[in-house]
Amino acid sequence: MTYFDQHVHTHYSFDSDAQMRDYLQQTKLPFVTTEHLEMSNPDDDKRDDKPDYPAYVAEQKQLAQSCGNEFLRGIEVGYYEPRLDAIRNYLAAGDYDITLLSFHHDGSYDYQDTHFRDVEVQTQVVTYYERMLVGLEKFHDADVLAHFDYGLRVLDVTPAQLAAWAGPLLKQIFARAVEYDLAFELNTKSMYRWRNLALYEYAIPLYLAAGGTLFTIGSDAHTGDAFRNHFADAQELLRQNGVDKLAVYRKHTPTLVTF
Repeated sequence: MTYFDQHVHTHYSFDSDAQMRDYLQQTKLPFVTTEHLEMSNPDDDKRDDKPDYPAYVAEQKQLAQSCGNEFLRGIEVGYYEPRLDAIRNYLAAGDYDITLLSFHHDGSYDYQDTHFRDVEVQTQVVTYYERMLVGLEKFHDADVLAHFDYGLRVLDVTPAQLAAWAGPLLKQIFARAVEYDLAFELNTKSMYRWRNLALYEYAIPLYLAAGGTLFTIGSDAHTGDAFRNHFADAQELLRQNGVDKLAVYRKHTPTLVTF
């Protein structure tokens, strides 16, 4: 079995206009999209951004008649503590193969907002990972911890600073991720577009030291041209850390694929 991209967005996500066919024309592998579930989204006037699940399923069924791919279903949950009941209710009404867990906003701003370019960097780094640790305790009904560095994308943080400011927090976060069977995602958008490769080089050994064995690679594609970007580079980074297997998910059950 060949590893396939497990972090992909289409027009069912609030921030993408991509069509499923934009990706399907590039692959014959199993195909999954992980659409945004983002409650009280400050990046969209605090709307509840929820994928249209019936339409999503119907489109997959229609495409399956003309495409030879295996179709799987995914969702990317944006954690927001005040709306956990609404998040859980939405998830309970659907049937997914893979759930990504992300920490995208603080209720007032998405962490990619330029607002965070003007905050004190150390305080923001510590606050972000404190919220992530608390969030993992309160909600971990997911398969993958996505882009652990999302809250740092608009910041200028070195691995040394990350270790000094948040190293103990990250060790606790990865211990909880392992306890709750959450895979660690290598998000190639973060690593290469946002130039956070060095942060992943720092974090991967921490996850391994915590006992982690589950890894995924996701392009975080919102357009067809970003699909599977830099996968060979991410796989090489894993090899350098003694990892030669990736997890693929069906019905929330991981299968390890050697690459």
